[in-house]
Amino acid sequence: MEQTIGRYQLLEQLGEGGMAVVHKAYDPSIDRTLAIKFLREERCFDPDYRTRFLREAKAAGILSHANIATVFDVGEVDNRPYIVMELLDGEPLDEVMKSGEPLPVDKVITYGIQLAKALDYAHSKGIVHRDVKPSNIVRLKNSDTLKMMDFGIARMENREVTQQTQMGEVLGTPQYMSPEQVLGNPVDARTDLFSLGVVLYQMVTDKKPFDAETLGTLLFRIATEPPPSLEQLAPDVPASLRHVITKLLEKKPERRFQSGKELTTALIKILKEVEEQAARKDMPRIVPLRVKWTVLMALTVTATMVISSAVIYKKQQRALLERVVEYGSSLAKFIAVESAIPVLSEDWVSIELFVQDVVARQEFAYLELLDHTGIIRGSSAEERVGTTFAPPTETTLLPGRTDVQTSALVLPDGTEVLNFAAPILFQDRTIGHVHLGIPQAPFQQVARASITMMAVFMVVTLLAVMLVTYILGNLLATPIRATIQALDEIAGGNRHHRIETKRNDEFGYLFLRFNHMAESLQKEEVETREPARTPQQQPAAADPSNDGGGDG
Repeated sequence: MEQTIGRYQLLEQLGEGGMAVVHKAYDPSIDRTLAIKFLREERCFDPDYRTRFLREAKAAGILSHANIATVFDVGEVDNRPYIVMELLDGEPLDEVMKSGEPLPVDKVITYGIQLAKALDYAHSKGIVHRDVKPSNIVRLKNSDTLKMMDFGIARMENREVTQQTQMGEVLGTPQYMSPEQVLGNPVDARTDLFSLGVVLYQMVTDKKPFDAETLGTLLFRIATEPPPSLEQLAPDVPASLRHVITKLLEKKPERRFQSGKELTTALIKILKEVEEQAARKDMPRIVPLRVKWTVLMALTVTATMVISSAVIYKKQQRALLERVVEYGSSLAKFIAVESAIPVLSEDWVSIELFVQDVVARQEFAYLELLDHTGIIRGSSAEERVGTTFAPPTETTLLPGRTDVQTSALVLPDGTEVLNFAAPILFQDRTIGHVHLGIPQAPFQQVARASITMMAVFMVVTLLAVMLVTYILGNLLATPIRATIQALDEIAGGNRHHRIETKRNDEFGYLFLRFNHMAESLQKEEVETREPARTPQQQPAAADPSNDGGGDG
């Protein structure tokens, strides 16, 4: 064989199988090392094998998935087809499993999820692998990422043309074949799921579910016999995982998982259960009572104060806004009334003097008086006098008096103002308009000060409650520790131990009951050690006639 195939430079042979030979190659155009799979020379003359090999190229070439080896190119040289594919740096799964020990459950589930996702993706593209086995799965180096490869006997699904395995021909590795493959029945996505079940079974038990000394016996067992019970071979594996694998190995396809997605969902649920169980084992046995109470009280106080502060702040804001709107509306109406006569008589000089006088007395963002044609006749900005008034385009109307229109807007310089527009009336006829802008900054400052004070109050209150709760928890922990220590003394055989602390509360009653229990145990222990006295052993009673005196 030539050392160069097209632009690819062959480096070394990596391996070979019954259908193809794999070489390591180099693509100088993109400076990448990859793998090239050639159909074996003796197979090139067989149209069926040649068709299958080309089918692999067509099928695998459309797959792009994180857990499927990527196919980059397809070609043919000297009537010998080849496939250029991703060079995987890792080891086949069958080599990983040669340790002789089943893989950890969490790894098995993680691997199963990856493979299920890969198959679901391939099946969604109309491709059935039909040769799922550990040697066709590679675990990448220094990671737990798996990649499926060698869709060498995959077929494109065709709903119009039913393709079946020819009688007497075995496709796929026998020990990983599905019953429908063995019987020569049509295959679909569920065939790959059966083979994946065999792989999972082997990962958790380090044994294949179907084995025999002869091919005929093996195929018979696959088609008719259930695999050895996982409950016996892998009792430590979670029952939910055993159930999933058992379901994958059902003889009838309709009784298995119907898609890789369905299998993925089941495995993810099991993985969460396993992780939760592991987390529970690593958790400390108890959380101190003072911590629990402190956290609970902190959360309660925080929630209460946040909700209360939010309600108070909202109501305060509404009340403050209503006061500002009422003030602005009244002021705009007053200015309209006071300027009615000068506007009617078109005394614009008086209007300008009136505006300047009002502006000098109050802090306004602007004040403008318009005649009935919309011309500004008086303004806090003298350069605007005589120009046509342009109403603001982006405003937010606010509720207020019906005779004064109130809205919120932002000036070009970024100042937020409340605009009050009041008509100038003479005998119920509109002869002009007043536009008064009051800055929102003072109003916002009050709001910020209010919320800051509430936040400070909330933090101080929260810290005080947490401190008191923590101290109370510590005070309660002291008698609890005393009780635990006393119980340990009794359990260790020290029946003489008593709790000497006196308390006038429930703990005092607990200590009293403990001491009564200890006394009962001590008395029972003494009676057990000392045998009962017989009547002869009892000391003689004093003779009442003998008072110890002498005769006479």
